[in-house]
Amino acid sequence: MAPPRNGLSGALSEALAHLVDEALELLGADDVVRARATIAEAVALAPDAAEVRVLQAELAIHDGDIDAAHGHLEAALRADPDHADAHHMIARILEDRGEVATMIEHDLRVLALDAQADRRAGVGTSDDLAFIEEHARRTLDTLPGHLAQRVEDVPVVLEARPSAALVRECFDPRALGLFEGPTDFDRRAGHADVRPTRIVLFYANLLAIAPDDDALVEQIEVTVLHELGHFFGLDEDDVADLGLE
Repeated sequence: MAPPRNGLSGALSEALAHLVDEALELLGADDVVRARATIAEAVALAPDAAEVRVLQAELAIHDGDIDAAHGHLEAALRADPDHADAHHMIARILEDRGEVATMIEHDLRVLALDAQADRRAGVGTSDDLAFIEEHARRTLDTLPGHLAQRVEDVPVVLEARPSAALVRECFDPRALGLFEGPTDFDRRAGHADVRPTRIVLFYANLLAIAPDDDALVEQIEVTVLHELGHFFGLDEDDVADLGLE
């Protein structure tokens, strides 16, 4: 058996994994005081481990210290060049800074690493896809009649993750959905556009962020409504204001 990537073994590696999970849960709940204490324990146990550096970056971002976060993430990648979360977090920092070329390099690495992880974990079974399709359809069925008529010929299709071509166009490799083609206004106004209108759900990304079925159903609904918002002409700020991020 290969040694753990963090360089620890046995009980110490398990203890670190527990601390990482606990710290992420506390940060997600905005319990920053307890998160700091847990992260401090992780640092004391394995200060140079990639997962600990990523935790420190998460905390630095919460504190608004983006330079410190970037430094922790670079250290994480020195410890583990294949740490997909570190690549993704650096890419988002670079995106905010307008450093597009380097951002795309990191995002393409995320795409490749996530796809490898999907294959190892067997993500995307027929049951997974059927579940997502069913709840996407249920979301569409809840639309008011006048809106349902306008989307009845807009297909919702499933793809594992965004293509490399999309990522090279600055698309987030961990995006949950995508709207493509003419909007409702374009179609009603008769604007010429040969592209088909469609909504894409990236099922591997949806499955990756949902800890259980209830969370997955909620995220499917939010993602479908988010992309429908684009179909009806809303931009990213508009759909965010509606709570559909």
